[in-house]
Amino acid sequence: MNGSKIELWHVPSPGSELAEKLEEMGLDANDLAARMGYTPKAVNDILQGNSRITPDVAIMLEMITEIPAIYWLRRQMSFDEFLSRERIKASLSDQSLWKKSFPSEINVRDWVQYNKGDEKSLMPLLKFFAVASPKAWDSYYKDAKLKVAFRISLADVKDPYATSAWIRRGEILADRDPMEKQEQISVRKRLKAALPEIVAFAAANKVRPKSKKRITYWTPEAEVVDDCMTGLQALCRKIGIRVLFVQNFKSSPVHGMYRWYKNVPLIQLHDRFEKRATMWFTFFHELAHVMYHGKKGICLQNIEITHNFPEKEDKANCFAQKCMVDAGFKM
Repeated sequence: MNGSKIELWHVPSPGSELAEKLEEMGLDANDLAARMGYTPKAVNDILQGNSRITPDVAIMLEMITEIPAIYWLRRQMSFDEFLSRERIKASLSDQSLWKKSFPSEINVRDWVQYNKGDEKSLMPLLKFFAVASPKAWDSYYKDAKLKVAFRISLADVKDPYATSAWIRRGEILADRDPMEKQEQISVRKRLKAALPEIVAFAAANKVRPKSKKRITYWTPEAEVVDDCMTGLQALCRKIGIRVLFVQNFKSSPVHGMYRWYKNVPLIQLHDRFEKRATMWFTFFHELAHVMYHGKKGICLQNIEITHNFPEKEDKANCFAQKCMVDAGFKM
């Protein structure tokens, strides 16, 4: 890269291929210009890659070279894409500190997919977040544009980078397993009817099975779930509520989140609670938001965030405490 000019070694421009074809045909730039009705300068600009091959030019070349116009257009499109990628890579090269702001555990967990040679590139991380640039990430996550019923900002949390990664991971997992369309009964009515069954399930799953291996934040495998987690997911799915378990980060120890994602109520929980009781309280707390607070807002537990309403949190806590007592937990 030299200033704004991109030096190319391995990607020929359509013009260079055209020059080879002219040589094969025994023509030069002046001959081609005369056959096209163009000036020699205009043709030389095409041959040197300084001028794009337009649909009109491609059709002219088809008539002269007998190579279909679509070939020349596709070659131009591929070349334009290559130039754009190189320009974007160059513009991102001075923003490596942005990438370093995210917890390294993301890579250990394989949340971001890197191809060979992409380890230093920002592109895979941008694809993970489905944003076009670090500036766009700032706008979406830190400048109050995170899409929920109204917009929130992660700018005030201790580590917005880790928190955003946790939230985005939940979105990706949700997209991989779309919810089936529910019958025309409100989620709240289905939840009220199913609540005794959920409480009974909690009562039957008070204690986490003992594990010989301690699960840590750095465990590289995918999200860890046990029979209790999968059972809870299936139970809630029947009533139209998605439950996800996603490992959080030390710098952002969020326990749970409630939001609506693509018109489905989503409860996202940390997958490695030390105590089963803590998991159940967090779950019931988020369930209360589904029951009482509809689509308006997003709530994150165990970290401070803007736009949380104390009265809603108090109501959710009271609901969770009652469910815990009904399930036989000592409060």
